[in-house]
Amino acid sequence: MGGGYNTDKNRFLAVLKINVFLFVIELIIGYSSGSLSMISDGFHAFLHVFASLVALFSEYEFLKFNPEKIKSLLAGINIALFFPLASLIAYKANERLKNPPVVDLGLLFFFVAFLGLVANIYTVIILKLDHYEADSKNKNRFYLLIHMIFDTIGSVIVLIGAVQISMTGDYSIDPIASFILSGLITLAAIWMSRELLYGHSHDH
Repeated sequence: MGGGYNTDKNRFLAVLKINVFLFVIELIIGYSSGSLSMISDGFHAFLHVFASLVALFSEYEFLKFNPEKIKSLLAGINIALFFPLASLIAYKANERLKNPPVVDLGLLFFFVAFLGLVANIYTVIILKLDHYEADSKNKNRFYLLIHMIFDTIGSVIVLIGAVQISMTGDYSIDPIASFILSGLITLAAIWMSRELLYGHSHDH
């Protein structure tokens, strides 16, 4: 698998481009529609932009710095950003839940939400470790794969929430979906932290 991306560097660059696109388009549609869940997913994609850059940078050597230490430091910074984002989303969701605003869910919204889901599935395919490569050349590939799996789940939540709002007219579903996204981001950060701290114990 991997769609012809035969090096980690090519995979990381492709995932970076996809996430930059998703960040921009989801933010635009999120703000124009008033959907907090779409905005939240957009900022989630922004974290994946950073994660993709971390993975891409890990393919290069920087002067005489220990490459493994650079990878760990950048990955740690990346993971640390998840927690304040999750807190901010939860805070905004709590405010909106008290008085849910109208969310304009047009055809364009659903198109972008579906496009985000397809793009995330594609990144998972690109990054998929064939036969679960415990000896993968770059461990950041596995970390980035975790990112994109969680983002795929996030895209599903956005879509389900939008469908439910369209069917019921209950705008409180949008902040509730944002709460779920916040929890998902936190769970991803905890999993990533565990892999960063203890992942070496799984190495062969």
